[in-house]
Amino acid sequence: MPIILFLGRIHCLRVSLPLNRSTPFAASNALTQASSPNPHFAVEYLVQSCGLLSDEAHKASKHIQHLKSPDKPDTALRFLREIGISESVIRTAVRRDSRILCSHVEKNMRPNIARLKELGFSIEEISGIISRWPRLLLFKIVTKLDSWLGVLGSVEYLKAVLKTQPDVLESSFEKVIMPNFSFLQEQCGISVRQIVRLIKTCPRLIKGRTEVLKMKAEEAELLGVSRSSGTFVHALITVYFLSQSTIDAKLNIFRNLGLSHEQVTLMISKAPNLLNRSEKAVGRIMEFLIKEAGCDKIDVVRNPSLLTYSLENRLIPRSIVQKLLMSKGLPVGQRAFISFVAPTETQFVKKFILQYEHVIPGLHKAYADASSGNIMELECFKKISI
Repeated sequence: MPIILFLGRIHCLRVSLPLNRSTPFAASNALTQASSPNPHFAVEYLVQSCGLLSDEAHKASKHIQHLKSPDKPDTALRFLREIGISESVIRTAVRRDSRILCSHVEKNMRPNIARLKELGFSIEEISGIISRWPRLLLFKIVTKLDSWLGVLGSVEYLKAVLKTQPDVLESSFEKVIMPNFSFLQEQCGISVRQIVRLIKTCPRLIKGRTEVLKMKAEEAELLGVSRSSGTFVHALITVYFLSQSTIDAKLNIFRNLGLSHEQVTLMISKAPNLLNRSEKAVGRIMEFLIKEAGCDKIDVVRNPSLLTYSLENRLIPRSIVQKLLMSKGLPVGQRAFISFVAPTETQFVKKFILQYEHVIPGLHKAYADASSGNIMELECFKKISI
């Protein structure tokens, strides 16, 4: 056989051999052959070495097409596997940001992981952060970790923040985070514990410009919510996402119900999240409370949280229970409607269902059916109260 033909056959066989996904070097040969940016080899590497699906690999490949050797990604993958990061976490992280395969292990990855371990983070907690925010592996964040720990004052608070919003580490600590922290603590009287909760629910507040934060704090005060009030944080979160024109329109919803300026102010000060309710929702709930639940406007003004609950999933089912208790002449049925609405689901079932199931057989079933929307209020009432 001519030697040129023989060598050609060997070359064809070598490049067509299946790659082994189980090792970090599975796609090494293919990637090494890429002397210039080539998406084919990048995609093949992501599929074979990281476990990505073909379409996922195509999307993620743009960040590693420049690689001419598998050395750097192989080193990154080896490090992650050695410290106990699972294949599923690696796959998720690479899918979200394949640039981590190009990160320098000794300059970025190892120092970050080492510091987190020193602070008491378990490998499971570190894996959770990597899954949510792969950029943990892209640049050195040891200094930022220490700065955050300094203002939070507790590793547990740091864990709480990084568990839900690890990307706050991307913001400049000196120019953004620290000024916002200082304003919230010193000028709004918000505790570190409250700030941690705020970061978990509304990270934009801590990552945004301090000038905007100050302006929104003033808007919250104009609603009648004092900075010393326990609801100020809720008011701040609410107004942060609303323009002044939207806030004015929301306030008019309650004025159109015949409530005075003072009454509206009192309601908003107690339940700032009322401003997130639509006019239709407020109208439906208000009508139900007055016509079906036996409330009047003063009851609603004193207990504005009534307007924040779900009509179908909470108000109607619990109203049914109250009516059933009343129909049997039980004193508990005469309590104010808010006492039926305010308890948590577990508390409500224990206090108003289980204690009276022996008096009203089927009470629990009626409540469960009403809560799931399977039975209308009148049908539930007729079925048991007869």
